[in-house]
Amino acid sequence: MDNYVIGIDGGGTETIGVLANHDGLVLAQSRGGATNYQVVGSNKLKTELENIFDDLLRLSRVPREKVAHIYLGLAGAGRESDRREIKQLLAGSYAKGITVESDARIALAGAFAGKPGIILIAGTGAICFGKNADSPVVRSGGWGYLLGDEGSGYYVGQQAIIAALKDLDGRAEKTSLRQIIESHYGLKQIDEIIPLIYKGKIDRTEISSLAPLVFEVSQKGDAVAMNIIKRTGQELGKLVKAVAERLNLRHKPIHIALVGGLINIKDVFINEIFKELYELSWDIEVSEPLFSPAIGAVILSFEECGFKMNDDILNNLKKAAVVKQSGR
Repeated sequence: MDNYVIGIDGGGTETIGVLANHDGLVLAQSRGGATNYQVVGSNKLKTELENIFDDLLRLSRVPREKVAHIYLGLAGAGRESDRREIKQLLAGSYAKGITVESDARIALAGAFAGKPGIILIAGTGAICFGKNADSPVVRSGGWGYLLGDEGSGYYVGQQAIIAALKDLDGRAEKTSLRQIIESHYGLKQIDEIIPLIYKGKIDRTEISSLAPLVFEVSQKGDAVAMNIIKRTGQELGKLVKAVAERLNLRHKPIHIALVGGLINIKDVFINEIFKELYELSWDIEVSEPLFSPAIGAVILSFEECGFKMNDDILNNLKKAAVVKQSGR
């Protein structure tokens, strides 16, 4: 009997793989490099995933023919055409069945152990996913830094740079963000950052890394920084609100799990998120995810195989010290 499944959490900086048996016992874990399909391309994606598959099989000593299903949750795999192409890359190589979905889908499954809920992911990017017991998964946001990602770490850093440039121009309020960013990059004047950004020397990840500095400045009372944090919370609240409305949760309980690097400092903007949601419901519960996205992929792999989830399986999964969520 093919009693083994593999769950993959593929992000923009690293990829996490987990192999488990049908009792929910995690037999092996492995890490690899980035597997965002839009960034690394098909060849790099295939190489990284196959290295992780080989590592999992070696560590667990499970023959590849005994793997019933692989569930891949990958950044950059939000479109059906992309998922189809990725599946074709790996078809027939490591498991009898392969499912490809977005990384947010497995994060949602992990957060609520496959049950209904809403997950808000706020890291370098920002996206919200949710589902009811009788509904398909719905999403809001996640359109990338060129067209969206409001409420993300990138958004915070970008808005700080814009505010600093407006300070230089005299177009807006003075802010200590200008001096902080100049010092951070060793600039004589903030406009020196322009060629660094447009030539790619300062990329979206680097801009996202400015977020903690913006929070520090806001806590010291800088009005511009405080306003950026406020707007960030409002944007995150709008993401959740849009999903909750599509799930028909007006005047009903709203259960939210928060994931991502920016969420580690959620207390700064959680009130703004709540203010947006109070227009729908006063019954709001915010919790930590029950499982990592990698375990969420395992849970979804169980579902694809028809394995019945029960408390024993969930308890076994809880025993696994799975490495934390990959960066987005």
